[in-house]
Amino acid sequence: MMCMYYQPELKFAPDDVIVYLRKSRSDDPLMSVEEVLAKHEGILDEWSDRYLKANVPEENKYREVVSGETIADRPEIQKVLKLVESPKYKAILCVEVQRLSRGDLEDAGRLIKLLRYTNTLIITPSRTYDLKDEYDRDAFERELKRGNEYLEYTKKIMNRGRLDSVSHGNYIANVPPYGYDKTWVMDGRRKCPTLKENTEQANIVRLVFDLYVSKDMGVTNIAHYLDSLGVKPRKGGEHWSPAFLKNMLTNEHYIGKVVWNRRKRITTVEDGEFIKRSYKAKDGDYLIFEGKHDALISEELFYAAQEKRGKHHRAKPNTKVRNPFAGLLYCQCGFAMSLRTYRKDGVERAAPRLICDAQTHCKSGSCLYDEMLVRISDILKECIRDIEFKIGNKVDDSAELHMQLIKSLEKKLQDLQAKELAQWEAQADPNLETRMPAHIFRQLNDKLLKEKNEVEHALRKAYDVVPEPVNYEEKLITFKQALASLYDEEISAEVKNRLLKSCIERIDYHRERPQLIRAKSKKRVTVNGRKLHTNGLKTGANWTTTTIELDVKLKV
Repeated sequence: MMCMYYQPELKFAPDDVIVYLRKSRSDDPLMSVEEVLAKHEGILDEWSDRYLKANVPEENKYREVVSGETIADRPEIQKVLKLVESPKYKAILCVEVQRLSRGDLEDAGRLIKLLRYTNTLIITPSRTYDLKDEYDRDAFERELKRGNEYLEYTKKIMNRGRLDSVSHGNYIANVPPYGYDKTWVMDGRRKCPTLKENTEQANIVRLVFDLYVSKDMGVTNIAHYLDSLGVKPRKGGEHWSPAFLKNMLTNEHYIGKVVWNRRKRITTVEDGEFIKRSYKAKDGDYLIFEGKHDALISEELFYAAQEKRGKHHRAKPNTKVRNPFAGLLYCQCGFAMSLRTYRKDGVERAAPRLICDAQTHCKSGSCLYDEMLVRISDILKECIRDIEFKIGNKVDDSAELHMQLIKSLEKKLQDLQAKELAQWEAQADPNLETRMPAHIFRQLNDKLLKEKNEVEHALRKAYDVVPEPVNYEEKLITFKQALASLYDEEISAEVKNRLLKSCIERIDYHRERPQLIRAKSKKRVTVNGRKLHTNGLKTGANWTTTTIELDVKLKV
């Protein structure tokens, strides 16, 4: 039985009272709103039976399970505040003041003014507040402020707990990533939330990564491909979204990780209104931890996908790639360069040119498409000669040299360990005449330990930075195919583009814009019977020649 404090005599009927019930969360997600709030409702029904001699009617009861941080996010309290504008309602009955609001000073001020000027009483089982009374109003304000302070403290503690849980590899979000289902595992005596593979969805995830990395398909084409297979997205949608696939390709959960603070929320002011927005944090601006769940794909495949991000040429739907350098060639200003053709009525009026997409503001000059073909052809030929030289002379690549270094360090470490053992045996010799003196042993042992530590450190460092081995025979075939395709008119621009991308990472272009030079004549001419010099008169024009500068990053 709850303890009842003194209540003033109330001169109104149960119909004049609004009951407001709120809890921040449900202890059991399967429970209804009424079940969650049943305990509080029982307390208020007991109060109304005692002081109002009857229960408040059901139509006057408003319930919600939601955080009390803002009024704007709570539709039921908004209905209550709208109702109290009517003189019909005299009071709001709630378990405690903080059920009405735990928001900031702005929300508290709005609530106080609205209740004060509508002459609405706030009734709790322990006290009734009449906001026309200065003492009651002050107590009501302090209760609201205390509620806000408690909310902020609770949020801080809960965030700390969430971060600690994530740092131990738990998955605490409500919705699992596509490819997983949420489950619970025992970690000692603790029950921890994590993920388990959803076999059907996991196969789709693996297919998406394979298409993106191995088949060089963009997210839009992958979405169309999945639709053509009849595969449906998880949330009942009819079609796959490129944005969803883009998020999938950057989701670290698929390599067995869990993340914290990847989605950030900011509040901005626009036209005097506070607008809350969420955005995805940039790489390196959020925390990543080892998860308890199994990975769906390898880390090599995942990071290969990250390498390809932003490098796909975005062709419009139902159009073919016309520029073999699409997605490869960039002007010094940072914009991509496009292929321009000059045809009219099927007749070529001028040779095709490569032009910066920001030509209006960019100072770089354009170049003929054939000029670029010659330059790239020369670069590929030179690279092919280098690869053939390495193959013919069996030049060790960086991976082989690195392995030789590791073997050398391992041999040196073994020799030092054998030397250390010999020193200890010499120092422990039972024959005093042949035993190594203690002071000499200490000097030699200190020197040996120092050298041993240096070798171990170098060996650990060498293990950490082993370069990938290069298959030069395979590289040679790839580069020769790309070179042969450049002048082959039977090969489409799309295939040429794919072959070039297998050899070239990026091409940065720079060319000074040609300047117009006008010639001057020094001849004398006769005008209206007068002889004049023609110095300064424009009688002809030429253009300065400028060279093309390329910075080509090759995949060798």
